[in-house]
Amino acid sequence: MATRIVRTPAPATPAAKTAPKRRNVTPASAARELGSDELKALRASVVKRYGSDLLKRGNDIHQPHRIPTGIFTFDYCTLGGIPQSRITMFHGAKHSGKSSAADRTLGNAQTSQPEKQAVKVDIEATHDEVWSEKQGVDTEALLVVQPESGEQAVDLTVGLIETLDVSLIVVDSLAALVPLKELESSAEDAHVGQAARMITSMLRKVTASLVKEKRRGHMVTILVINQERSKIGGWAPAGQEPLSLPGGKALGHFTSLECKFKNKEIKDRDSEGFDTLSANEHAFTIVKNKCNGGMRTGEYRMLRRDDPELGLLEGDIDDAASMLAFAKKLGWYTGGGQSWTLAFGNYSATFRNLAEAVHTLYENREIHWALRCHLVAHNAEMQKQKTDYIQYILSGSSL
Repeated sequence: MATRIVRTPAPATPAAKTAPKRRNVTPASAARELGSDELKALRASVVKRYGSDLLKRGNDIHQPHRIPTGIFTFDYCTLGGIPQSRITMFHGAKHSGKSSAADRTLGNAQTSQPEKQAVKVDIEATHDEVWSEKQGVDTEALLVVQPESGEQAVDLTVGLIETLDVSLIVVDSLAALVPLKELESSAEDAHVGQAARMITSMLRKVTASLVKEKRRGHMVTILVINQERSKIGGWAPAGQEPLSLPGGKALGHFTSLECKFKNKEIKDRDSEGFDTLSANEHAFTIVKNKCNGGMRTGEYRMLRRDDPELGLLEGDIDDAASMLAFAKKLGWYTGGGQSWTLAFGNYSATFRNLAEAVHTLYENREIHWALRCHLVAHNAEMQKQKTDYIQYILSGSSL
């Protein structure tokens, strides 16, 4: 709540003693006082015509709830994941990890809202059932839509938003949207700007539908994936390639959260002397965030083959050591030598070393998830979020 500043009046001069006294009123309170009857009449008219949710006080609009991605560093930066009832965009170069992060979000949406339907609008028609399951998606419960044209994709997406049973819609990807006019014409014909106009039109319709659904209590979330392309004739610093995103400049105005992903492949030599992919080291940059401030960059490690020592499988995120590092900074993980204590919430345990603590977190996923929730809630508290939102984050923890 903003602090109200009241200025101390200057000492009265002899000429001012005869002047009528005036109350010290701020401009905002004066406007409410002078227009109170008119505002009441306007509000009554608006409520009668449009409903009671159109006009609100600023403090009646709270932080949106989040759908976790299951990637600790990303959830920490975003205070829990991607915002509900908003538009989020993941983009990056090929193999940067954006689709995998989207799949993990789909899986967590299914877990956190089992009574709702998670949907994937697979415009590229490249849905991988095996990899999605490794990212935690229940493919039997997942609804996959594969439209034949851009117009069909737009209409289906808007229709899904207005369906109460739907919780999350992942659009993969905007770059693959092809207008029907382009499909029906010759390859020789030019179609400059048609795809960008279609994407802009789609996001306008999606935004309007999200507002409409939110008024009737339907919190449906949109996650779109986009691909970076080389920008012909564009400028970039020396050594860098000029890049652009399909959809035009208006694209970034509709998103509440926009994140760019990068990838570095880690290879090891196997027993036969061949190079094999062992892990992906992903980095992300939060380009736009209208939900909170704080950290804007992070990294995480995704395994590309099973790790029997840690008890992790291909596709899992190896983030326990990172979580303990954050806990150490906060004084939750303390000690020295062969005695280290992890204490947070209602949990406390002593370990001989970091490796033992990491194994314990992976062996007991409830403790792993509880530590994640407490770290994210602490970050929300540092960002001065309201108590009810912090309690919402901690509601996912049993400790």
